[in-house]
Amino acid sequence: MKTISVVLPCLNEAQNLPLLIPQIIKSIPKKYNYEIILVNDGSSDNTTTMIELLARKNKNIKGIIFYKRFGHQPALKAGIENTTGSAVITMDSDFQHPPSLIPKLIKLWEKGYDLVSAQKTEDHSSGKLMRFGRKIGYFIWQKVSGGLLIPGVSDFRIMSREISLYLKENPEKEIFIRGLTQLVAKNPTSIKYKVGKRKFGKTSYTLSLATNLFINGFISFSTFPLRSAWVLGIIFFLIIGIYLIFDIVVTLLKGKRLIEGYITIVLLSVVLNGILLFYLGIIGEYLRVIFKEAKNRPPHLIVKKINC
Repeated sequence: MKTISVVLPCLNEAQNLPLLIPQIIKSIPKKYNYEIILVNDGSSDNTTTMIELLARKNKNIKGIIFYKRFGHQPALKAGIENTTGSAVITMDSDFQHPPSLIPKLIKLWEKGYDLVSAQKTEDHSSGKLMRFGRKIGYFIWQKVSGGLLIPGVSDFRIMSREISLYLKENPEKEIFIRGLTQLVAKNPTSIKYKVGKRKFGKTSYTLSLATNLFINGFISFSTFPLRSAWVLGIIFFLIIGIYLIFDIVVTLLKGKRLIEGYITIVLLSVVLNGILLFYLGIIGEYLRVIFKEAKNRPPHLIVKKINC
């Protein structure tokens, strides 16, 4: 009998877990064995105690306890590294990823899709400004990644054993799982869903985390910012060259310049310096990732495993 693995990163989800886990178990077809891996990412509530309680009652429920908070992606990676199933489902533990979608994900996987991603159609879990920012971020991601990063797709998915093994063996520290799964998938598809309502607690998805996730996704799957620098340089070189030629011609014919004084020099200096600083910032982000990868530090510290 095949096994379905379910990985859930947890951050202050002590009240949600005892309600969510039974729904997940109920959603997995009886013809499959299952294992549910709960990864506590440095929660400040009783999440660890709740994981231990659930694991004592059901040996198919496993726990991984981090020493401190290391982030959503490292928590996902740690959970995936401890899976044994023929397919792996990843989802959040706050009810925003509805367990009722699990049977549909499994059916599509059974049809031969090695990656089935859940794509948001409606999301009222955050404010209008955050939703607007996400739309812009997804749009940019899709353009710079050549369609690899799909709008509305987060970390609610089912993946084949082959893809989970690829993630296990991937040595990246600044890992971006939603991109890597799409990158390696041979036969991917998606299914649309409405984001569920969080039952207890507050979201940990702050503006700073969203910004950091956007930057990681941006630079992990595109060299477009780096390659666009020389294109922009040529464009500005041509514009400035044409302007100078035109300015010289007008000066010779009419005896005066297009713009008097130092305004031209000041404007050009401001624009060009602004562009230089912008691209230095982009290079800095790429160097930040290279620095972290070169250090090769462990992405997390596990202090306890339960039923693993």
